[in-house]
Amino acid sequence: MNQQDPTRAEDDEISLIDILIFLIASGENIVKSTLVCLALGGAYYFLVPKMYEATATIAIATVAGEPVEAPAVLLEKMKLPLYFAPATLQACGSDGQLNSQAKFVDKIKPTINKSDPLVSFTTQAQSTQEAKACLSAVIAEVKSNQAAIAKPLIDQKKQKLSQLSEQLKLAQDMAKNFLTTKSNIGSSDTQFSARTLAMSSTLASATEMNDLRKEINNLESSLIPPQTQPLFLAAPIYAPEVSINKRPLFTLGLCLGLGVFLGLLVTGLMRVVPEIRRQMREAELS
Repeated sequence: MNQQDPTRAEDDEISLIDILIFLIASGENIVKSTLVCLALGGAYYFLVPKMYEATATIAIATVAGEPVEAPAVLLEKMKLPLYFAPATLQACGSDGQLNSQAKFVDKIKPTINKSDPLVSFTTQAQSTQEAKACLSAVIAEVKSNQAAIAKPLIDQKKQKLSQLSEQLKLAQDMAKNFLTTKSNIGSSDTQFSARTLAMSSTLASATEMNDLRKEINNLESSLIPPQTQPLFLAAPIYAPEVSINKRPLFTLGLCLGLGVFLGLLVTGLMRVVPEIRRQMREAELS
Protein backbone atom coordinates (compact mmCIF):
# COMPACT_ATOMS: atom_id res chain seq x y z
CA MET A 1 0.00 0.00 0.00
CA ASN A 2 1.46 3.32 -1.08
CA GLN A 3 1.76 5.93 1.61
CA GLN A 4 1.49 9.59 0.75
CA ASP A 5 4.67 11.60 1.24
CA PRO A 6 4.10 13.84 4.30
CA THR A 7 6.36 16.53 2.87
CA ARG A 8 4.42 16.60 -0.40
CA ALA A 9 1.10 16.67 1.46
CA GLU A 10 2.24 19.70 3.41
CA ASP A 11 3.33 21.39 0.19
CA ASP A 12 -0.11 20.79 -1.36
CA GLU A 13 -1.91 22.51 1.52
CA ILE A 14 -2.75 26.19 0.99
CA SER A 15 -1.92 28.34 3.98
CA LEU A 16 -2.98 31.87 4.83
CA ILE A 17 0.49 33.06 3.91
CA ASP A 18 0.11 31.54 0.43
CA ILE A 19 -3.19 33.38 0.00
CA LEU A 20 -1.64 36.69 1.07
CA ILE A 21 1.30 36.17 -1.28
CA PHE A 22 -1.12 35.40 -4.13
CA LEU A 23 -3.17 38.53 -3.41
CA ILE A 24 -0.07 40.73 -3.27
CA ALA A 25 1.17 39.26 -6.54
CA SER A 26 -2.27 39.92 -8.06
CA GLY A 27 -2.27 43.59 -7.10
CA GLU A 28 -0.89 44.88 -10.39
CA ASN A 29 -3.19 42.69 -12.47
CA ILE A 30 -6.20 43.70 -10.37
CA VAL A 31 -5.42 47.40 -10.90
CA LYS A 32 -4.99 46.95 -14.65
CA SER A 33 -8.13 44.86 -15.12
CA THR A 34 -10.17 47.20 -12.91
CA LEU A 35 -9.09 50.22 -14.96
CA VAL A 36 -10.02 48.41 -18.17
CA CYS A 37 -13.44 47.45 -16.76
CA LEU A 38 -14.03 51.01 -15.54
CA ALA A 39 -13.14 52.36 -18.99
CA LEU A 40 -15.52 49.93 -20.67
CA GLY A 41 -18.24 50.67 -18.11
CA GLY A 42 -17.78 54.41 -18.60
CA ALA A 43 -17.96 54.04 -22.38
CA TYR A 44 -21.15 52.02 -22.05
CA TYR A 45 -22.67 54.52 -19.63
CA PHE A 46 -21.98 57.58 -21.77
CA LEU A 47 -22.40 56.14 -25.27
CA VAL A 48 -25.43 53.83 -24.94
CA PRO A 49 -28.75 55.75 -24.85
CA LYS A 50 -30.94 55.50 -21.80
CA MET A 51 -33.84 53.04 -21.92
CA TYR A 52 -37.11 53.32 -20.03
CA GLU A 53 -39.71 50.64 -19.36
CA ALA A 54 -43.51 50.79 -19.37
CA THR A 55 -45.96 48.13 -18.19
CA ALA A 56 -49.71 47.80 -18.74
CA THR A 57 -52.29 45.17 -17.81
CA ILE A 58 -55.56 44.74 -19.70
CA ALA A 59 -58.75 42.86 -18.89
CA ILE A 60 -60.20 40.88 -21.80
CA ALA A 61 -63.52 42.11 -23.21
CA THR A 62 -66.51 40.11 -21.95
CA VAL A 63 -70.01 39.35 -23.22
CA ALA A 64 -72.55 37.98 -20.72
CA GLY A 65 -69.78 37.28 -18.24
CA GLU A 66 -67.65 35.29 -20.69
CA PRO A 67 -64.40 36.59 -22.26
CA VAL A 68 -64.67 37.05 -26.02
CA GLU A 69 -61.41 35.11 -26.39
CA ALA A 70 -59.05 33.27 -24.10
CA PRO A 71 -55.80 35.08 -23.22
CA ALA A 72 -53.80 32.22 -24.73
CA VAL A 73 -55.73 32.59 -28.00
CA LEU A 74 -55.04 36.33 -27.98
CA LEU A 75 -51.31 35.71 -27.61
CA GLU A 76 -51.32 33.30 -30.55
CA LYS A 77 -53.22 35.81 -32.69
CA MET A 78 -50.73 38.56 -31.88
CA LYS A 79 -47.97 36.38 -33.34
CA LEU A 80 -49.67 36.47 -36.74
CA PRO A 81 -47.93 38.84 -39.19
CA LEU A 82 -51.02 40.92 -40.00
CA TYR A 83 -52.61 41.20 -36.56
CA PHE A 84 -51.18 44.65 -35.82
CA ALA A 85 -51.57 47.52 -38.26
CA PRO A 86 -48.48 49.36 -39.58
CA ALA A 87 -49.40 52.42 -37.50
CA THR A 88 -49.15 50.37 -34.30
CA LEU A 89 -45.80 48.93 -35.37
CA GLN A 90 -44.48 52.41 -36.13
CA ALA A 91 -45.66 53.68 -32.73
CA CYS A 92 -43.40 51.04 -31.18
CA GLY A 93 -40.41 51.89 -33.34
CA SER A 94 -40.90 49.22 -35.99
CA ASP A 95 -40.73 49.83 -39.73
CA GLY A 96 -43.82 47.72 -40.38
CA GLN A 97 -42.06 45.06 -42.48
CA LEU A 98 -42.81 41.37 -42.04
CA ASN A 99 -39.42 40.66 -40.45
CA SER A 100 -40.12 43.40 -37.90
CA GLN A 101 -43.61 42.07 -37.22
CA ALA A 102 -42.15 38.66 -36.44
CA LYS A 103 -40.15 40.25 -33.60
CA PHE A 104 -42.90 42.62 -32.45
CA VAL A 105 -44.38 40.26 -29.86
CA ASP A 106 -40.95 39.90 -28.28
CA LYS A 107 -40.74 43.68 -28.06
CA ILE A 108 -44.02 44.09 -26.14
CA LYS A 109 -43.49 40.91 -24.05
CA PRO A 110 -47.11 39.80 -23.38
CA THR A 111 -47.70 37.61 -20.33
CA ILE A 112 -50.87 35.85 -19.12
CA ASN A 113 -52.33 35.99 -15.64
CA LYS A 114 -53.16 32.40 -14.68
CA SER A 115 -56.02 33.21 -12.30
CA ASP A 116 -57.85 36.01 -14.19
CA PRO A 117 -58.43 36.87 -17.89
CA LEU A 118 -55.67 39.50 -17.75
CA VAL A 119 -52.78 40.10 -20.12
CA SER A 120 -49.77 42.25 -19.27
CA PHE A 121 -47.46 44.02 -21.71
CA THR A 122 -43.96 45.36 -21.08
CA THR A 123 -41.90 47.37 -23.53
CA GLN A 124 -38.79 49.52 -23.54
CA ALA A 125 -38.04 52.80 -25.30
CA GLN A 126 -35.67 55.75 -25.11
CA SER A 127 -38.26 57.79 -23.19
CA THR A 128 -41.26 57.11 -21.01
CA GLN A 129 -43.47 58.94 -23.51
CA GLU A 130 -42.41 56.61 -26.34
CA ALA A 131 -42.94 53.53 -24.15
CA LYS A 132 -46.42 54.73 -23.13
CA ALA A 133 -47.32 55.59 -26.72
CA CYS A 134 -46.31 52.10 -27.84
CA LEU A 135 -48.45 50.35 -25.23
CA SER A 136 -51.38 52.71 -25.85
CA ALA A 137 -51.31 51.88 -29.57
CA VAL A 138 -51.11 48.13 -28.84
CA ILE A 139 -54.00 48.26 -26.37
CA ALA A 140 -56.15 50.36 -28.71
CA GLU A 141 -55.67 47.85 -31.53
CA VAL A 142 -56.39 44.83 -29.35
CA LYS A 143 -59.49 46.62 -28.05
CA SER A 144 -60.68 47.29 -31.60
CA ASN A 145 -60.16 43.66 -32.62
CA GLN A 146 -62.01 42.36 -29.57
CA ALA A 147 -64.87 44.83 -30.17
CA ALA A 148 -65.27 43.30 -33.64
CA ILE A 149 -65.50 39.85 -32.04
CA ALA A 150 -67.95 40.99 -29.37
CA LYS A 151 -70.34 42.84 -31.73
CA PRO A 152 -72.07 39.79 -33.28
CA LEU A 153 -72.33 38.16 -29.86
CA ILE A 154 -73.99 41.27 -28.41
CA ASP A 155 -76.28 41.59 -31.44
CA GLN A 156 -77.35 37.97 -30.95
CA LYS A 157 -78.17 38.66 -27.29
CA LYS A 158 -80.11 41.80 -28.23
CA GLN A 159 -82.05 39.92 -30.89
CA LYS A 160 -83.04 37.29 -28.34
CA LEU A 161 -84.03 40.06 -25.92
CA SER A 162 -86.25 41.60 -28.60
CA GLN A 163 -87.92 38.23 -29.23
CA LEU A 164 -88.56 37.70 -25.53
CA SER A 165 -90.04 41.20 -25.26
CA GLU A 166 -92.41 40.43 -28.14
CA GLN A 167 -93.42 37.16 -26.50
CA LEU A 168 -94.10 39.00 -23.25
CA LYS A 169 -96.22 41.61 -25.03
CA LEU A 170 -98.20 38.87 -26.81
CA ALA A 171 -98.74 37.05 -23.51
CA GLN A 172 -99.95 40.27 -21.87
CA ASP A 173 -102.43 40.89 -24.74
CA MET A 174 -103.74 37.34 -24.43
CA ALA A 175 -104.16 37.79 -20.68
CA LYS A 176 -106.24 40.93 -21.26
CA ASN A 177 -108.44 39.05 -23.72
CA PHE A 178 -108.93 36.25 -21.19
CA LEU A 179 -109.96 38.76 -18.54
CA THR A 180 -112.47 40.32 -20.94
CA THR A 181 -113.87 36.89 -21.81
CA LYS A 182 -114.05 35.94 -18.14
CA SER A 183 -116.15 38.98 -17.26
CA ASN A 184 -118.70 38.09 -19.97
CA ILE A 185 -119.22 34.49 -18.82
CA GLY A 186 -122.48 33.75 -16.96
CA SER A 187 -123.32 31.18 -14.28
CA SER A 188 -124.59 28.20 -16.35
CA ASP A 189 -122.70 24.89 -16.44
CA THR A 190 -121.37 25.57 -19.90
CA GLN A 191 -120.41 29.05 -18.89
CA PHE A 192 -118.89 27.69 -15.65
CA SER A 193 -116.66 25.34 -17.66
CA ALA A 194 -115.66 28.22 -19.87
CA ARG A 195 -114.89 30.30 -16.76
CA THR A 196 -112.71 27.47 -15.37
CA LEU A 197 -110.87 27.18 -18.66
CA ALA A 198 -110.34 30.93 -18.74
CA MET A 199 -108.97 30.91 -15.17
CA SER A 200 -106.57 28.07 -16.01
CA SER A 201 -105.42 29.88 -19.12
CA THR A 202 -104.97 33.07 -17.10
CA LEU A 203 -102.83 31.28 -14.49
CA ALA A 204 -100.75 29.62 -17.20
CA SER A 205 -100.34 32.96 -18.93
CA ALA A 206 -99.28 34.62 -15.66
CA THR A 207 -96.66 31.91 -15.06
CA GLU A 208 -95.39 32.31 -18.61
CA MET A 209 -95.18 36.08 -18.22
CA ASN A 210 -93.26 35.76 -14.95
CA ASP A 211 -90.78 33.37 -16.59
CA LEU A 212 -90.40 35.74 -19.53
CA ARG A 213 -89.83 38.72 -17.22
CA LYS A 214 -87.14 36.80 -15.32
CA GLU A 215 -85.43 35.76 -18.54
CA ILE A 216 -85.59 39.31 -19.87
CA ASN A 217 -84.21 40.76 -16.64
CA ASN A 218 -81.36 38.23 -16.61
CA LEU A 219 -80.55 38.93 -20.25
CA GLU A 220 -80.66 42.70 -19.71
CA SER A 221 -78.33 42.35 -16.71
CA SER A 222 -75.92 40.26 -18.75
CA LEU A 223 -75.64 43.03 -21.36
CA ILE A 224 -74.46 45.74 -18.95
CA PRO A 225 -71.15 46.08 -17.05
CA PRO A 226 -69.52 44.20 -15.50
CA GLN A 227 -71.09 41.26 -17.34
CA THR A 228 -70.61 42.86 -20.76
CA GLN A 229 -67.89 45.43 -21.26
CA PRO A 230 -65.11 46.20 -23.72
CA LEU A 231 -61.42 45.67 -23.07
CA PHE A 232 -60.13 48.03 -20.39
CA LEU A 233 -56.96 48.79 -18.47
CA ALA A 234 -56.85 46.93 -15.18
CA ALA A 235 -54.44 49.62 -13.92
CA PRO A 236 -52.93 52.79 -15.42
CA ILE A 237 -49.84 52.34 -17.58
CA TYR A 238 -46.84 52.27 -15.25
CA ALA A 239 -43.77 54.02 -16.64
CA PRO A 240 -41.34 55.29 -13.98
CA GLU A 241 -38.93 58.08 -14.86
CA VAL A 242 -35.96 55.85 -14.03
CA SER A 243 -33.60 54.42 -16.61
CA ILE A 244 -33.40 50.62 -16.50
CA ASN A 245 -30.00 50.29 -18.20
CA LYS A 246 -28.06 53.14 -16.58
CA ARG A 247 -27.57 52.81 -12.84
CA PRO A 248 -24.32 54.50 -11.75
CA LEU A 249 -23.82 52.64 -8.47
CA PHE A 250 -24.67 49.28 -10.00
CA THR A 251 -22.38 49.90 -12.99
CA LEU A 252 -19.52 51.02 -10.72
CA GLY A 253 -19.91 48.02 -8.42
CA LEU A 254 -20.07 45.63 -11.36
CA CYS A 255 -16.91 47.09 -12.92
CA LEU A 256 -14.99 46.92 -9.64
CA GLY A 257 -16.09 43.35 -8.91
CA LEU A 258 -15.36 42.21 -12.45
CA GLY A 259 -11.95 43.93 -12.38
CA VAL A 260 -10.93 42.16 -9.16
CA PHE A 261 -12.11 38.81 -10.49
CA LEU A 262 -10.25 39.18 -13.80
CA GLY A 263 -7.09 40.32 -12.01
CA LEU A 264 -7.11 37.24 -9.78
CA LEU A 265 -7.89 35.04 -12.76
CA VAL A 266 -4.96 36.41 -14.80
CA THR A 267 -2.55 35.91 -11.88
CA GLY A 268 -3.78 32.35 -11.38
CA LEU A 269 -3.34 31.55 -15.06
CA MET A 270 0.16 33.09 -15.05
CA ARG A 271 1.12 30.71 -12.26
CA VAL A 272 -0.69 27.60 -13.42
CA VAL A 273 0.15 27.65 -17.13
CA PRO A 274 3.98 27.48 -16.70
CA GLU A 275 3.58 24.64 -14.21
CA ILE A 276 1.39 22.73 -16.66
CA ARG A 277 3.94 23.26 -19.44
CA ARG A 278 6.75 22.05 -17.17
CA GLN A 279 4.87 18.89 -16.30
CA MET A 280 4.11 18.26 -19.96
CA ARG A 281 7.80 18.60 -20.86
CA GLU A 282 8.77 16.21 -18.06
CA ALA A 283 6.18 13.72 -19.30
CA GLU A 284 7.57 13.92 -22.85
CA LEU A 285 11.17 13.35 -21.64
CA SER A 286 10.31 10.41 -19.38
